[in-house]
Amino acid sequence: MKKILYSVLSLTFMVLFFTSCDKTYTDLTTADAKTGGLISPTKAIPYKLGSTPSFNVILNVLQGPGIKSIEIYRTYTGKTEVLDQTVDVASANATADKAITVSYNYAKLITGLSMPANESQLKIGDAWTLRYVSVMEDGRKVDNPVKTAVAVANFFAGSYAKEVKYFHPTAGGTYPTTPYSLDKSTVSLIAKNAYECDDWFGVWSDNKLTIHIDPAASYALTLTFVRTDAVVGDPYNAANVPSYNPATGVIKLYYYYMGAGGPRIFWATYTPK
Repeated sequence: MKKILYSVLSLTFMVLFFTSCDKTYTDLTTADAKTGGLISPTKAIPYKLGSTPSFNVILNVLQGPGIKSIEIYRTYTGKTEVLDQTVDVASANATADKAITVSYNYAKLITGLSMPANESQLKIGDAWTLRYVSVMEDGRKVDNPVKTAVAVANFFAGSYAKEVKYFHPTAGGTYPTTPYSLDKSTVSLIAKNAYECDDWFGVWSDNKLTIHIDPAASYALTLTFVRTDAVVGDPYNAANVPSYNPATGVIKLYYYYMGAGGPRIFWATYTPK
């Protein structure tokens, strides 16, 4: 009987002990817990060489404990981080979400980073990174996990709706009203450098052409080909020349090559998506 009583008392003591420990642990994890300081910034911005005079970054400061200010740190691929600026919030987020706009241009982006004055020297794919630290009214500093990436991009690289009219002299269709084939697809023009993108030749995917557009020369467009028999233009219409419309972003290409029976002609139109 004594053994049974001792076992019951021992079990009761162990339950009370672990319950007490569990309560103590929970209290420790919640005692004086402090939250807040989070912001939701613009995550990604393409810096299109030759066509990005300026841009805005939107900082959405979420409602919560008062934020006194936000420290913005800036770096670039391979560079040491610098303090970009400190933005005043003055606890405006204590009663509602607060949106803050921060503007940038190239001169501001390169300040303190020992970068070239001419943006055309930048490498496609490199990027600036903006990091944010919230300075709370109680003196704490909160490092925000979400950053802003400003990636160097070709000014006309991107996604396009592509339409290719293929005129064949003997296989079918009638020039210039009814093409032998009409191919529609979505393509991504991939940047090679500040002014060039590659795409596939004609209606095939085993040969490439390069589109070169120069903003400094009124957006003049030139074409180069891998295949040596390709020719720029339209042999039946001299007015059909490759062009780029900076207002709409539409690219039009005209090219052909000679074969048995006559020229194989391509009219390609790229419309930004």
